[in-house]
Amino acid sequence: MLIFSACGNNDEQDTNNSPESNEAEENTAENNSATEDAEDVDNTAGGEEEGSSSIGNNENENNVNETNQANNNQNTNNDINEENEADNSIANKENTEDEEADSEDEVEYAPEDEGEEREAVTAKEDNYMQDGTFTGGEVTDGKSVGAIDHGIHEEYERLVLDIYDGSYQELEGPADIPNHFEVSKEAYPERLVYTLSGIRGQPEEIPDLSNMNYFYHMDIIPLFDDATIQFAVYLQESIEFEVFEMHEPAKIVTDVRPEEEMQEYKAVYSLRTASIPQDGDIEDIQRREFELGERDAVNVRTLHSEDKTLTVEEGYYQTLEEAEERKAELENEELDFELHIEERGMHGLPENIE
Repeated sequence: MLIFSACGNNDEQDTNNSPESNEAEENTAENNSATEDAEDVDNTAGGEEEGSSSIGNNENENNVNETNQANNNQNTNNDINEENEADNSIANKENTEDEEADSEDEVEYAPEDEGEEREAVTAKEDNYMQDGTFTGGEVTDGKSVGAIDHGIHEEYERLVLDIYDGSYQELEGPADIPNHFEVSKEAYPERLVYTLSGIRGQPEEIPDLSNMNYFYHMDIIPLFDDATIQFAVYLQESIEFEVFEMHEPAKIVTDVRPEEEMQEYKAVYSLRTASIPQDGDIEDIQRREFELGERDAVNVRTLHSEDKTLTVEEGYYQTLEEAEERKAELENEELDFELHIEERGMHGLPENIE
């Protein structure tokens, strides 16, 4: 019995130590290891998802920050643009106000002595006027303009025409009394126009007046008349003028000084022809003057420009509308030359229009 009992215990122990038992234990251990490995994998996966979420959050935060920064930059740019627009608006307003103030300071040219005519005396009397005409001399023929002198004095500038007997080919010496003359002041551009009757031919030399303060330029106006000559003396400041004559020897003297009350004058609109070469056909200039005069133009004149060309002006008008209306009226008359409208200041010379 004891033996059986011992054998039974050994069998139990052997069963416990049997290969089947060991295999079961090994399977259990493997299952536990597999479970642990699975948990580790799950934990690792969970860690990766958590890390991925963290990275995604960081990227989102960066995107938000970049968006906010872009919005801030845009807002800053908008603020700068608004400030610049405000500054430009203020500057434009100030410029407009300045232009309006300048425009308000400008006045229409309407001198009190406009169209006035005075007789030239034989001595200086400070007999100045702002506008109008001086006349003098005697009606005669066979005279010539000799030297043309000019000078600057303390209170005025002076231009002197010496009058000689005889023609330019055969001068006989200084005349006693000047030939008949008219000196008129015109505007736009401001100039003095000398009309000398009984003159045979043109002077050999025209003086350079560029070094003067008030006189600016002198030139001959083409005139289809062999016994009359016209000079134009252009001015660079608004002046008053006085003309007197001297006898034995004969001289025509013009003094100019600044206006007592200097004014800024409004621009006008000149209705004029295209430019004409100064050495062009005088008959062409006279024909244009005649055709305009035949159509009730009462202020037709020939003007010089800075580039040595000429233009025939029908007249000038205070507004563009008036000039356009007159231009349309004349164009309906079928002129054989074109007319142009040019804005011009008091001392501006005509532009070259081809």
